[in-house]
Amino acid sequence: MTSHAAPTPEPLLIEARVLTPDGASLRHAHDAVACLEGRIVAVGTPEDCARALPADHRRIVVPGASVLPGFIDAHLHVLAAAMAEAGVDCSPRAVSTIPELLDLIARAAAERPPGSWVRAHGYEETMLAERRHPTRSELDAAAPGHPVRLTHRSGHAEVLNSRALALAGIDESVPEPPGAAFGRSLEDGRLDGLLLDMADRVEAAMPPPDSSAVEAAVGAWARERLAEGVTTLVDAGPRNSLSEWATLAGLAADGTLPQRLVVMEGAAHLGELPEQAAGGRARRGEVKVQPHALEGDVVGVEDLAAVVRAAAGAGRRVAVHAPTVESVRAALDAFRAAGDPRGHRIEHAPLLPRDLVEAIAEAGVAVVAQPGLLTEVTARYEQLLSPAERERLHPWRDAINAGVTLAFSSDAPVSRSGPLAASTAASSERPGTLAPGQAIEPFEALAAWTSGAAAVCALDDRGRVEPGRVADLVVVEGPLETDPAACRVLATVVAGEVLYEAPGVGSAGSRD
Repeated sequence: MTSHAAPTPEPLLIEARVLTPDGASLRHAHDAVACLEGRIVAVGTPEDCARALPADHRRIVVPGASVLPGFIDAHLHVLAAAMAEAGVDCSPRAVSTIPELLDLIARAAAERPPGSWVRAHGYEETMLAERRHPTRSELDAAAPGHPVRLTHRSGHAEVLNSRALALAGIDESVPEPPGAAFGRSLEDGRLDGLLLDMADRVEAAMPPPDSSAVEAAVGAWARERLAEGVTTLVDAGPRNSLSEWATLAGLAADGTLPQRLVVMEGAAHLGELPEQAAGGRARRGEVKVQPHALEGDVVGVEDLAAVVRAAAGAGRRVAVHAPTVESVRAALDAFRAAGDPRGHRIEHAPLLPRDLVEAIAEAGVAVVAQPGLLTEVTARYEQLLSPAERERLHPWRDAINAGVTLAFSSDAPVSRSGPLAASTAASSERPGTLAPGQAIEPFEALAAWTSGAAAVCALDDRGRVEPGRVADLVVVEGPLETDPAACRVLATVVAGEVLYEAPGVGSAGSRD
């Protein structure tokens, strides 16, 4: 990868409704925005904004469309998401039965040299007709000459065939590592290929992907995110070290990742990452703690509080992976035990009893959630949660009413919904018995991708369309007030440069 200095973007004038999602409203006070040298220099009338720019500037006129702050995806996994998109898609959008899944894997194997790995991703057992995980023997039959790794949608489970298990050194004699588990056949108790929270061990057995393949996958994935209006990516890898930083910052430096990048620092690597790289396009983010990860040495409130205390002593915020009620309580207790809890964040928090919502609000702790899952894995929630749990699933109405700062994210590759689609998911009444009355307003959802996400991620230079802030913008047409998913992204601007334009938008613009 070669570092390239970012060219100075041409002066830009966009004529459209200028909006900033803020609470339950969408403020429309201006009809144009002017961008110069990567920053917003004026908002107001088209005439006022034109006067703030040199005579030779680009002018995009999109009557009836809206300009919003660029969307911030506050929690995702760049490399995993990109490589998943490049692998065999076994998600619910691609397959609905195990035979269909196996057929895709068999076809992929037929296109690869014998002995090479087949990487498949995205299956969700609750949305397969059989409502179970595939097995090693089924994968053996589909790809007898290849090791196969089939990763669950969540990233916390996977199924390996016999060749892959052997390469990973896993057999009947291997004990389950702490925090991990093996699936076993109900008939004979033998390993059935299912592994829980053992990604590190499996990845260590696999050859690293070719760097050119990684660049191609990341570039394609990043362009798709631009088409969704995403201008900032926050990588939330719990083991991010200098190695991951170098890879991600390099992809930002050479333009493969055109968005702004924030990289969280794994708790075990506190203090290793520099504050920024790639001319400021890559920044160090929060300290990430995943207490229940394989080989993790952070367990319990006391240990977690020690990590928080060390991070806070270095002037850092902490983001704690908390997928259960118990882990949310532990995170909150640890934040309090370490001192001032304000500014830290809890990741996921899908189930929140009323008392916990109030406690989070009182502590000044933020919640980062994934609204796309409400529509993507509805069946999982309905099958696996008790009636009491379903009632408290993603209670964002209660959270906002209590004063909790909320940010949204995709957790890609876990969710594949873009910000507009996910905002409709968050603002629609849930199906069945899933948390009735907890839908939020569309503008509240959009705020969680913009001003709210900027606050949670301590990105004070973005999240609003105001003079002085960076010119990260998205131009959208459609019914934002009622159904963001029905809207279309017309253009995405990063640092004042138009990096995505929908077909026809360029011809609508003109140069003064």
